[in-house]
Amino acid sequence: MARDGRTEGGLSVLLPYLGLLACVVVYLFDSTPLTAARHAYFDQLQRWHPRDVGGGHVVVVDIDEQSLQRVGQWPWPRSRLADMLKRLERAGAGLVGFDMAFPEPDRTSPRAMLEHWPASPALAELVRKLPDHDQLFAEAIAATAVVLGYPLQPLPRQPAPVKAGFATKAGSDPDAELFRFGGRLGSLPLLEQAASGLGHFSVINGADPIVRWVPLLVIAEGRRAPALALEMLRVSLDVDMFRLEADPSGSGLSAIGVGALRIPTEVDGVAWLHYRPRQVGAYLPAWQLLDDNSRLPALAGRMVLVGSSAALLHDTRITPLGEVVPGVEVHRQLIEQVLARDWLRRPGWLIGCEVIALLAGALALIRVANRWPAWRLALLLVTLPFVALALGRWLFAHAGLISDPVSPLLAWVTCLTLASLSRLYRSDRRQRWIREAFSRYVSPNLVQHLIERPEALEIGGRRQECSFVFTDLEGFTGFVENTPPRDAVSLINSYLDGMIAIVFRHHGTLGGIAGDSLIAIFSAPVHQPDHRARALGCARDLDRFAQDFATGHSTTEHHFCRTRIGVNSGEVTVGNFGGSTMLEYRALGDPVNSAARLEAANKTFGTRVCVSAETLAGCPDWPARPVGRLILRGRRQPLSAFEPVAEKDPNYEQAFELLRRGSPQALDRFVELVRARPDDPLCQFHLKRLRSGARDDLIDLTD
Repeated sequence: MARDGRTEGGLSVLLPYLGLLACVVVYLFDSTPLTAARHAYFDQLQRWHPRDVGGGHVVVVDIDEQSLQRVGQWPWPRSRLADMLKRLERAGAGLVGFDMAFPEPDRTSPRAMLEHWPASPALAELVRKLPDHDQLFAEAIAATAVVLGYPLQPLPRQPAPVKAGFATKAGSDPDAELFRFGGRLGSLPLLEQAASGLGHFSVINGADPIVRWVPLLVIAEGRRAPALALEMLRVSLDVDMFRLEADPSGSGLSAIGVGALRIPTEVDGVAWLHYRPRQVGAYLPAWQLLDDNSRLPALAGRMVLVGSSAALLHDTRITPLGEVVPGVEVHRQLIEQVLARDWLRRPGWLIGCEVIALLAGALALIRVANRWPAWRLALLLVTLPFVALALGRWLFAHAGLISDPVSPLLAWVTCLTLASLSRLYRSDRRQRWIREAFSRYVSPNLVQHLIERPEALEIGGRRQECSFVFTDLEGFTGFVENTPPRDAVSLINSYLDGMIAIVFRHHGTLGGIAGDSLIAIFSAPVHQPDHRARALGCARDLDRFAQDFATGHSTTEHHFCRTRIGVNSGEVTVGNFGGSTMLEYRALGDPVNSAARLEAANKTFGTRVCVSAETLAGCPDWPARPVGRLILRGRRQPLSAFEPVAEKDPNYEQAFELLRRGSPQALDRFVELVRARPDDPLCQFHLKRLRSGARDDLIDLTD
């Protein structure tokens, strides 16, 4: 990890992009959970916007519970179905479709009953002369426009007679994506030959029992097989052929033409259903049609579907509207929808737009997740679903387009969440970097403060009033040259450990270590109103530690170096300086340089600690004796310096006041002080100056 914490782990940066890749794979391979979410959204759209056009073209003759009670259990004799067809013809029905198949002979036919009746030869002969029920039904079918339905099945059973032709454009392959079945369970050949058309009534369910689409065209027994509703439309429009349009991609189906109708489909021949609530008025109970005492309904030119809603016949379906309807209702709704030209489509270009929206939106969200504040991201996370789902609803209601906002939403939310987690991870890494980096700058008890209150820390530069403590070992170079390297390194490390611990104990910031020198900053990066007192207290403790360390590690041959300390305060620029390769928390300005000069001035005065008047101004209770007004290199104005002492020194202060005023008596007073204090280097320094002609406290240290 780089020292500034900006170089993050590759995995955290790549995490949202890996999430995006996973979402694209899920989208392309159509996973079950995603499909369920799409279907749930489609179903809700149907509830919001059911089909409100078309209706009245198709009537259902319903073999319901009441019809079974009145007419008898199913299956009814085919002769009765023949009577039903005749009555429908008299009522004016233009076309009749059976949502059922008749694969076996009628067991109620007279000849079939002879196998179960003990009849005499004469009676048997009379019975054989009675009309066969299947024959009667076939004749009724031939006399009326009838389309017979059949279910699809995996294994071949009987080929269907060809009723419709198919016209395709040369070079196209509309069959490539169609559903394929091994066979079908058709009606008796006698009945199918008499019928005007044949169509399958099978539906293909997904993961749930809701019927959302119908395959208009499939491959069964190796041949194209139209759906019951599609075949009824062909017969109703009196055309012989379907026109098949291949998808522009060259593979699969895009539309089926029937007369003047062009029905859009998916590439696999599926047509999406747009439901409207079930209309009770579109159903005619079968018993009413068969009752001689009931008035025939007026069906002039209308199509009729014969089906069953009876529970015992187990032909019920669930629609996206949440209704449980008889299977025949699906075919009725499809015919009404086609005649109303109410198409639901999911064209390829829309899928392409979804992919672009998914990718572009996800990449944009990954970008903003690294820049926007958390409240904006939360607002965006709440807003996105509303916008995407509302757009999908508008496309459905006004353009009949079935969009998929769920997949882009999943990708957007996933990428935004992963990008936010990645950002959180990087932020955590940066906090850890701050903790690790500043634990080398500041005392440990300030590190947590910086982490919990980052507003107290400004990484960039700023102007700040601070105090500074500079330390240095006098004669360190010579000491190192005369000490074995291992011992020298061990000693200096122990010395610096103790010094740094004192700085941290006073809540100072370690500004740097250069060999044996140490720089401590107070009031940065965290503001400390009492920084002057902290700096002076730190200098006092550093001086005590340094004296004890020197005493404990000196021998008769080698004396450990004396520590010089300079303390100053003032306004400086603080911040991180350097670059991506090297970064250091530093303070820049004249007060820093002056603190270093004060540390070096100790050598001239013979003192160990030298502090400026600027620092002492914040420590009125600290005893210190004046050193003088110092002219330092790089400064135009003199700097008043002091030496901290254990208690006030009135004799020295009186002598220094005479010196400051330029009184001739100053020389005598300092002579007396030196006699009384032969070990006081500062008194000796001033006496020497006075004897050299000095007349005030202005000391030039620029040479």
